[in-house]
Amino acid sequence: MSERTLYRRLAAEGLTFRDVLARAQSALAKELLRDSTASIAEIAFLTGFSEQSTFSRAFKRWVGEAPARFRQVSQLDIRSQP
Repeated sequence: MSERTLYRRLAAEGLTFRDVLARAQSALAKELLRDSTASIAEIAFLTGFSEQSTFSRAFKRWVGEAPARFRQVSQLDIRSQP
């Protein structure tokens, strides 16, 4: 598929490439924070960010809380399940 076709199909769905990228980064970051022991700096790198601070700002914009807090709450939720 050509780049132009991709952009046209995304536009038809009301999306941009940046939207799709942010959704993928957010989903991967949440999964890694919940299910891995990787550091936040490693997760930032694995999700395409060169700086942890930039990743943290983006994550807070996506989720509404800092990555460390998300991890902490996620782990508490897992432990409290029967």
